[in-house]
Amino acid sequence: QAYQLCMGDRSSEPKAQKVGGFMALCQETDSDDGFDEESTDLEGGDEPILLDEDPPPVRILLIAFMFMFQGYGCMVGAPQHALKTKLGIEHSQAAAFQEATASFQLAKLLMRVCQIAFLVLMEPSGIVYMAYVVMFFALWVPVIFVWGAGVTGLWVVYLQYILGGVAVGLFEGTFLSVISSLGKNTKTFAIMGAPLGFFVNNTVLALLTECGMPVVAYYYYNALCLPFAMYIFHMHRPQEVKAAKGKGCDVFMNSMNHAMDWLPYMLVWFVAKFIGNFVLEDGFPLLFNTFNTEKVPIIGAPDSTEHLIPFTLYTALLWFPAMAAGDTISRRVPQFLDVTVNWKCYTYLAISIVMCVVGEALDFLLLALVTVVAAFIANFGNGFIYGLSAKFIDWKIAEEHRYTAYNLWCFVGDLGGYAGQGALSVWLADQVCKGRHYAFVCHLKKLLLI
Repeated sequence: QAYQLCMGDRSSEPKAQKVGGFMALCQETDSDDGFDEESTDLEGGDEPILLDEDPPPVRILLIAFMFMFQGYGCMVGAPQHALKTKLGIEHSQAAAFQEATASFQLAKLLMRVCQIAFLVLMEPSGIVYMAYVVMFFALWVPVIFVWGAGVTGLWVVYLQYILGGVAVGLFEGTFLSVISSLGKNTKTFAIMGAPLGFFVNNTVLALLTECGMPVVAYYYYNALCLPFAMYIFHMHRPQEVKAAKGKGCDVFMNSMNHAMDWLPYMLVWFVAKFIGNFVLEDGFPLLFNTFNTEKVPIIGAPDSTEHLIPFTLYTALLWFPAMAAGDTISRRVPQFLDVTVNWKCYTYLAISIVMCVVGEALDFLLLALVTVVAAFIANFGNGFIYGLSAKFIDWKIAEEHRYTAYNLWCFVGDLGGYAGQGALSVWLADQVCKGRHYAFVCHLKKLLLI
């Protein structure tokens, strides 16, 4: 009877006096907002409802997300190094090349704001399609101008990376907002596509280049994947996005006008996103500026000249898989955690930030195997931040404000990415190698910015 009363069976009301203590307990455990994710009931319901109302995940959307981030992955790490080599970048041009690649982050950052203008003309799903098209053209830029026409000027790097930044800036927050109505399970699967996109380029394709695959194939493969990504998104996205017409300028401004309803909750997540993106983007230049010769002393101190393996195998078989594994696994973990209790939620977030900082700090040891572990730890922290943030936003932020919340969150992350890939990364790499230059680690003649 007490259970029936808790669950709203009003036919038992005459017997309430016999279970008055239980009724008081029911009242004490009522949720203020009518719904408690830890509960099995919905306030005012006539019969118990199970907790997990999230629909089955649309797992194939992971592919649609991954193919876009393969394009992103084609502009960092091994593919970026291949482009630098093809352009014949020498030491005197290294800093300028670094700034050209960092234009990706600036373009991505600016597009978070500029896309609001596109919302006057199209719905969010249209912006996702446009992002795919822009990335498609970005990937053909080096194929046509560098490998085709023999251009070696840095303007071609700016063109490619700006277009790539525009594409990701349009895509990321908008894609996540569009698929929100498919449930948190779908979203946690989709976001695992980001590190997998990096993994495909920097491990699978990098190994194939070692076996003789032309490096231009990086661009062919990634460009040809994008039409399939568009088709998958078109077939499996929500056919009716809730409040789709409410995601133009007017509603964006409405969210900003009611910022106190949601923005205070997001501030700590903005800080975490900045740190996570900084670690992600700084990992590549830090790696290429410390282990900067053709060989890596896999065992022993940084000054060791024994137990050497090729740098390409070190990155493809150890460093990049560790990075991708940490980032991918951690994005799924929040699905099994409770973020509805404040102390738990912020404890998880603090752990993720500590992992980012510790992972980055371990790079200062200049030990090859420790650096692999550092890549796993730092990127586990970054992916954990991403997954926790996505789950928190869907739980805490009202639906009409999620689009704005996602894009401001991504905007702050882009600031961290620019810091991690720009001038600050140059300074940090210099601090790691300061006073420690060896035959195969932090080698002075090979200290190039990438």
